[in-house]
Amino acid sequence: MNPVFPYVPSDPGDGPMAIAQGTALATAPYPARTVPVAVIAPLSGSGYADALARRGRDAVAVTLGPGARPPAHGTTRADEAYTGVIEYTGDLRRTAKKLRAVGVEAVVAASPAGVELAERIAWQLRLPGSGIPDSALLRTDRGIQAEALSRAGVAVPRTLRTASLVEALTWADRCPASTYRLASVTIGGTPGPVECPTKQSIAAVWPQLQEAALSQSGKAALVLQERVEGRQYVVDSVTRLGPGGPQHAVTGIWAHAHAPTGLLDRIDLLRRHGLLARRLSRYVRSALDTLGVTSGATSCHVAFEPERGSVLLSARVVTNRSRGDEAVWTITGHDPIDAALDGALCASLRSSDRHRSCVSRVYVNTPRGAGPESAVLQVLAALPTVVGLDTDPNSFASGTVPHPPGGRAWEIVLAHELPGVIERDYQRIRVLIADLHKIRHP
Repeated sequence: MNPVFPYVPSDPGDGPMAIAQGTALATAPYPARTVPVAVIAPLSGSGYADALARRGRDAVAVTLGPGARPPAHGTTRADEAYTGVIEYTGDLRRTAKKLRAVGVEAVVAASPAGVELAERIAWQLRLPGSGIPDSALLRTDRGIQAEALSRAGVAVPRTLRTASLVEALTWADRCPASTYRLASVTIGGTPGPVECPTKQSIAAVWPQLQEAALSQSGKAALVLQERVEGRQYVVDSVTRLGPGGPQHAVTGIWAHAHAPTGLLDRIDLLRRHGLLARRLSRYVRSALDTLGVTSGATSCHVAFEPERGSVLLSARVVTNRSRGDEAVWTITGHDPIDAALDGALCASLRSSDRHRSCVSRVYVNTPRGAGPESAVLQVLAALPTVVGLDTDPNSFASGTVPHPPGGRAWEIVLAHELPGVIERDYQRIRVLIADLHKIRHP
């Protein structure tokens, strides 16, 4: 399979390769008309403006003003292709009035910080939003989400949401577990979950994690959960409102594989017709109903234990658009942005189930300062199954893909009709990266 998304250096200093950025998404049968779409809280390089332009849509950015955004939240660059920029400073009606004046017909959240505001704006404009109004915390806050699911009888890990280290340690005494996971309350943001085997490790990482969470989300509370055993999966879905209410369609199920270090090694796209896939799909649809999801794309992180069954670790509204994401969406035909633009067309694309390729997303940790990095990237890009290559960890690292310590994270997307061909290239990748480490640390 020919690459559909060539390697693009995230920084001009990455190497001598001069490869122009290719279009990751195939031209789709969208109507040739210019319709404004509100893009809420986009970050620099988010890709939304370009993605909408390819669909014949104008992108109007709604940025968060100084008093409405977390300290570390970035904003759009002046050279990005937005046809207009509106700053939200806390006056919802004023912002909605401006968007109504330019004829906005759809609203999308472009970052975790924009999910709640996007839902409120969509409600003001009487447009589809990702969830039931005034319930955004069910889809954005780990602790509140786990509590709501538990009350509804949906299996979740034992969970505590608190800003107090003392309370967290007391809870750990009452709820013993082999390992705990500590994370920001904001789903989809950074820092991602940190595994803590003991109370001492919880206390050791708490100050740094709390400071980072406060900077990234503006919230000091953290979530402490028991670590659930069993293999982990990500279940992607799209929801649209039908005559009988929200209709949830699973668009992809991804199986996690972790390295001995505990870092995520790769995720593999599963066929959706096996017994396990059907069980995961039923469980996720039930969870989405409980969380009030009414429209758009959602990604659920689930652990599965044979005796316990499915356990939801988190569910998030899809806001990220990495290079790897776009390469995968090209292959599968399921781009989340389409759910916000045209539910009927999106459903048509889903029902075809047109993709037959095996797909893997591989994560590697490269040492900083390794000399022949650009040569390795060229070798990787030339492998027959490589369809996406991203060297900017900020574009894909999230709660399920943590930054590796002391190195740089790369994501490599592989696709082919035959799983054996993917496995062969995967082994080649591991050899190349191992050689890179040997050169850096002989």
